[in-house]
Amino acid sequence: GHFVSRQGYVIVPDPSLTSTIFDRLRPAPAGNGYPTTCGRFEIAHVRDLTTGYDSSTPDKKTTLPASTASQHLTFTFANGCVANLRGSGTEPKLKYYVELHGPDREAVTAELLEMVKTIVGSFLEPERNTLKWAGVE
Repeated sequence: GHFVSRQGYVIVPDPSLTSTIFDRLRPAPAGNGYPTTCGRFEIAHVRDLTTGYDSSTPDKKTTLPASTASQHLTFTFANGCVANLRGSGTEPKLKYYVELHGPDREAVTAELLEMVKTIVGSFLEPERNTLKWAGVE
């Protein structure tokens, strides 16, 4: 099979936006839950290394170290795509790492590029949050 990945970042002009963006992706006190879709793509599992939550484990706790000092969410999609979103820690950036695999390189690349655009557009919302993003190729 073919493994294709893209990584990049958006520049965050106001550091307080980082928590705001990630908090919108987390369950509200009323219990709305983590996102179950992103555009047309179904989310199978969510791991939140900020809160210690992991929907893929029996006890819903991550097996990786969690830290409230940083923002880090991982979305595993039904099509096998894995997307990591995290704050930079040293720069005013939110970083993303997205990977997908499949039998046909061209098809996998096309779907991955669509997914990156959808994930950044829907979850990070560059226009709404005045983030600077160069896009993805």
